Amino acid sequence: MQQSTHKTLYNTHGWIGIISSILLFIVTFSGIPALFEAELAQWQSPNNPNLNVQQQNLDKALLTAQAQGFNHTTFFIQTADDVNGNIYFAHYFEDDTPAHIVKVNPNDGQIIPEANSDIAELLTYLHTDLHLPHPWGGYLVGFAGMAMLLAIIAGIFIHLKWRKEFVMLRPKRSWRLLLTDQHKLLGLWSLPFTLILAFSGTILGLLNLISPILAVAAFNGDVPKATEAVLGPKAIISQEYVRSQPINNLLIKQQQQMPDVDMDFIFIDGLNDKGGLIKFSGSHKTKLSNLESVTFKLSNGEQVHRGSFVEKGVFQRIFAAVTPLHYVLYGNGWLKVLYALSALAVCGLIISGNMLWLERRQNKQNASPNNHWLGQLTIGTCGGLVVATAGVIAASQVLRIFNLAQQQIQFEVYIFWGTWLALIIVPFVYNNNFKLSHFMMRASGLLLLVTLLADGFVNDRWLWHSQGWVFNMQCGFLVSALLCFYFDYKMPTIRDDKLASLGSKKTPPAEDQHNMELDSVA
Repeated sequence: MQQSTHKTLYNTHGWIGIISSILLFIVTFSGIPALFEAELAQWQSPNNPNLNVQQQNLDKALLTAQAQGFNHTTFFIQTADDVNGNIYFAHYFEDDTPAHIVKVNPNDGQIIPEANSDIAELLTYLHTDLHLPHPWGGYLVGFAGMAMLLAIIAGIFIHLKWRKEFVMLRPKRSWRLLLTDQHKLLGLWSLPFTLILAFSGTILGLLNLISPILAVAAFNGDVPKATEAVLGPKAIISQEYVRSQPINNLLIKQQQQMPDVDMDFIFIDGLNDKGGLIKFSGSHKTKLSNLESVTFKLSNGEQVHRGSFVEKGVFQRIFAAVTPLHYVLYGNGWLKVLYALSALAVCGLIISGNMLWLERRQNKQNASPNNHWLGQLTIGTCGGLVVATAGVIAASQVLRIFNLAQQQIQFEVYIFWGTWLALIIVPFVYNNNFKLSHFMMRASGLLLLVTLLADGFVNDRWLWHSQGWVFNMQCGFLVSALLCFYFDYKMPTIRDDKLASLGSKKTPPAEDQHNMELDSVA
């Protein structure tokens, strides 16, 4: 590769990273709780039963929900599984009115009160839409994924000595070389997962922009026709009463026709209406596709649509695999853990990249990284998000002591955004990023330990008495707390200027000189 091309790629890699770094950190870190949204929702609801449900009487559960005022003709049903132990009935209004959700215990048919905490949705919505109006937040997330993808591609071409860099770590050399080695190690070891997350995140974020293009290519620009081909037809409500077929019978029919599909959702549109439809959708058991569906008429059970991407062309199979790849809708819980660790590595990659850029600025302009806005914004936004996330998780259990009912959700929102905003401001007032980094790591670790203690005292769910996903989530909090304390222990307390100056005055080996020249651009 010519030197000019190599330099151009290096500049591209560096500047894409710097420009999009803060946004990428927010999207990446918030993706960790989004990855475990269902498990987090199960943990934050102590009244959720731990079940291994084999048979579910959906018709009986619907009657129970209707007796509690769930009188909608269009709604979703989510059946109970090993994570979500209840049957969910949900109706979503067309305006900003909160969804009407009813949970039914499939064991005894009793209504389960709604949880007073909603941190799972709070953190997931940050990952998918940045809490911005739809679809603009999603577009911003999609463009962040695109920037990440471009930076990865440029990084692959500039790291020509990747075999050595896979294991290269020089902690006793200069501070700058240590950052360089950490940046390369994190990037190389997390590369397969990073590519998957960046590609799938770009598609999901920009889906509303991509869909018309796909419609033009496959259906001559007919977006409704393209939507119907993928999602099935919409119900034509006739206002003529016809008693719907039992949901249990239609579920059995779906299982017979789609034995290789794990059914995730049921959508009923027009209950007890002549034109009503019921749609079963889910993920394929052995293939990467979450777009498997079958639609029946509610009045007589006649099949009107079958959607499957498994036997389609290569492009369609890739499109169907995007969501399973991004949210790990395949494999087991350990695969999710690997994704989470990879996301943490990407977070470290972003931080080290910004610090390298600040080191270059300090060497050229003799300026302190503590006084640069990028350093202040990085520690405040990125570190503040970590603390705010740990804080709201702890608050979800501590606030139960005060019996706030549904008001607890608002308190959690105030705690999350208030903590994050305050910590974004702090570095611009207190100019010591090293001390602030240690404070944020310790605070995050302590808050996660407070979470475990509050869960034990308030809900009587101590780690040694828990089981199922509650136990798994508690172990996750404990390991995360230990990681925070470990990072706090390994991070330097001050910047070793003496070591860095020695490293710059001495003539380094040719390989180190090459790395320093290249990394000065990042």
